[in-house]
Amino acid sequence: MPDNSIFIKNGQLLLRQENFFSIEIDDELVMMDATQGCYFSLNDVAKTIWTLLESPKSYADLLQELITTYAIDKVQCQRDIEPFLLDLLKNKLITTMS
Repeated sequence: MPDNSIFIKNGQLLLRQENFFSIEIDDELVMMDATQGCYFSLNDVAKTIWTLLESPKSYADLLQELITTYAIDKVQCQRDIEPFLLDLLKNKLITTMS
């Protein structure tokens, strides 16, 4: 499991970058980075995470909302979302703030 400290420190919030246009096509959310001209496609669960990050949210709050929504345990949820969050950070789709 990835180390949370790589991308989250206590008290930091996750938030979406503002420079994306998006449209829903079938069960996916297709997004375009207006500054880089890159496209991204999100499946249903990833789309839920993206929607939850519409307003700044702590990792713990995001985790709890997903646990409640999908009725899964905390360890499984962490294992499932941390690689995705790392990808979002790496591709500059989200950022952190104190």
